[in-house]
Amino acid sequence: MSDMTPTEREQWLRDHGVQIESSADRRKAESALSGTDRPPSIIEQVQSLSLSSSNAAGESGVKFVYLPHDTSKPIQTVCLPSRLVEALGPAGDIIPTYVKSFFADGRSIDEKIFKDQAAKQNLLGGDMEKFAANAKKKQLGTVSEDEPAPAEEEEKKTTLSSSSLMNATAGGSVETFPLVRPSKTNKNEGVYIYLDEVGMLKHLSLNTRASQLAQQCGYHPAPNFYGDVFVGRVSSKPMLHNIDIESGDIMDTTKEWIVRAPHENVLWQQAINEATGRSGETQPNHAGTEGVAAEATGNDGCSYSWLQNEEEVELTVPLIGDGDEAVNKRLIKVSFLPQKVVVKYSSECKVEVELYSKIDVDGCTWTLDKRNLVITCEKARDGEIWPRLELSG
Repeated sequence: MSDMTPTEREQWLRDHGVQIESSADRRKAESALSGTDRPPSIIEQVQSLSLSSSNAAGESGVKFVYLPHDTSKPIQTVCLPSRLVEALGPAGDIIPTYVKSFFADGRSIDEKIFKDQAAKQNLLGGDMEKFAANAKKKQLGTVSEDEPAPAEEEEKKTTLSSSSLMNATAGGSVETFPLVRPSKTNKNEGVYIYLDEVGMLKHLSLNTRASQLAQQCGYHPAPNFYGDVFVGRVSSKPMLHNIDIESGDIMDTTKEWIVRAPHENVLWQQAINEATGRSGETQPNHAGTEGVAAEATGNDGCSYSWLQNEEEVELTVPLIGDGDEAVNKRLIKVSFLPQKVVVKYSSECKVEVELYSKIDVDGCTWTLDKRNLVITCEKARDGEIWPRLELSG
């Protein structure tokens, strides 16, 4: 595949479920979704689910799945209206265009998470500056993902702020996550999760059912998804287009596409690396994972470190300096609350941290390692990876 022409590579990517969109495509979509004779929106469909189990307004079309983060709510089938498919099709994955408005919820971006992510220069596996620039281009409809930017624009430094990112994503921003890509072994059919691209920055709740679905498809550890998501299916033959998938297709773990997904994902990654001539991109590690401690600042201005996995979070707090006498264990007081940890030594508050998520106070312990206090807290929800230790900055 390394000897493919650019046109041949583009066609190979399209055949394997990679969406390539132009600014003209976006303008066409905006026209189809507006006007008095427009099809029902995804928001209207989701709102009607509590009233009826059928598609909103009796609309016919391609079926896909609504997967709420709230586990008390059922996983239900919705539809991509035929009128929209006819207006925008026949080729392409139209679900991102259709569900975009669902994620335009007006929620503010968490400043602390934004700064943490901006410092790492990535967002959901990409570059923060490129993400903000591309989001703005999409909003203006001026430059498509496959169009090269002018040379002078490439040289400009993108200045980021949470407000500019909010403006760029105010109309909704959709991230497409592949559960399995189209291939010859699965009849050229792929299944994708569609999520709010800035859901983590909005501090949306974790969608544990979406993470479990990804884990069943071979992703280890399971990625985090934030807020409500959608699941859709595409076929890449004879050209990329949406096809039906229903709630039962993702709830039944014995379905053939789920069983085959882990192996097919490995083969796809090998093929895409060869076709593009580069190594596969991976999602960045979250803070405190992979055995790499993250730093935090205590109440006394001194730093302490923390680690986490899917079940526990561990804090290591220095109680005295290197040259001080040994720690007096009787002067240590640690308080565990459902979402807070307080550490005092000799009546001085060393750490008081309101945690990002809840812990099981009955599963929390501490031990003394020379001058360091090591605190271990069980997370209230197994499988949850926190983007940071503190609830807010």
